[in-house]
Formats: sequence, C-alpha cells, structure tokens
Amino acid sequence: METKKNNNWWFLAVNGCIFILVGILLLFFTRETILTLIKYLGILLLGGGGIMLLAGINNIRKNTPAAMILLEAIASIGIGLALIFFPQPSLAVLLMLIGLWSIIIGIIQLVLIVNIKGVLANKNVLLVNGLLTIGLGILLLFNPFEWAVFMGKVVGICAALFGALLVYFSMAVRRMKG
Repeated sequence: METKKNNNWWFLAVNGCIFILVGILLLFFTRETILTLIKYLGILLLGGGGIMLLAGINNIRKNTPAAMILLEAIASIGIGLALIFFPQPSLAVLLMLIGLWSIIIGIIQLVLIVNIKGVLANKNVLLVNGLLTIGLGILLLFNPFEWAVFMGKVVGICAALFGALLVYFSMAVRRMKG
C-alpha cells in the first residue's frame, strides 16, 4: 500500500504540465485570438442547433413532445449566428452581463455583512471580497475587452505558477520513500 502512493506522481506531473501550457497560452491571447475563438464557438453552437433542429423535427414526426428541443435549437442557431457575424458586440454583451452579475454578487455580499451580526469572526474578508467583486463588475461594464484580456493574463500567470508547483510537488512525491 505504501508504494501505491508513490506510483501516481506522474499524474501530478501531467496535470502540472497541462496547467503550464494553459497558462502560457493565456499569456499570449490577444483580442483577435479571443474573437476568433468566439467565432469558432458560434460555429459549434450553429452546428449543435442544427442537430437539435433535426431532432425536434424527428420528434414531431413521431408525435412526441418537441417544443423545448425546437426552442433550444432556435436559440442555439440564433446565438451561433450572432457569435459568427458579430463576435465583438456579442462578447461585449457577455462581458457586460458578467460585470452586472459581479456587481449584484458584490452588493449581496455587502448586505450579508450588515445583516449577519456576531456570526462571522472575520467580516473583513467578506467586505474586501464584496468591494473587489463590485470593482471588477464596474470595470467590465465600462471597458469589457481590456479588462477581460488583463484578467486572462492574470489567470495565465496563476495557472503557469500552479502548474510549476504541481510539477515540483510530483517530483517530491516521486522521491518519497515508501
């Protein structure tokens, strides 16, 4: 049983390498790369919507319920077309919705701080988190692309560092004696 712990070190190393690669890719993402990925996502949604449309038509022929699948198909096709032909405005709307969501979540956290009396030992963490969440939301509302690219680079750095830590940890596990 002792040796079984040390035999899985490679799994940590592989995960670490994947994190490092994702981190490096995120560091080199530009606005154009993101817009290209959005177009590819649109193509995937368009294809999936087409398949769902065919499945809905097949359900109609079999006299089985098809309203929901047809509604999903139309929505997927519509969103896919919007992403293909209007990637930048579509992404801007998505990022602005994320910004609005962040503001709402931050406000909820601040309301929780006010309403929870004596239950939490450290309200400062929730206060800072709420204020940072509201700040991120405001930044995404007013300049969605620049902050999204910046946050992507921050996530890339964190992923690469975490990957390096996993690789180091895997080597430490490998050197451990049973």
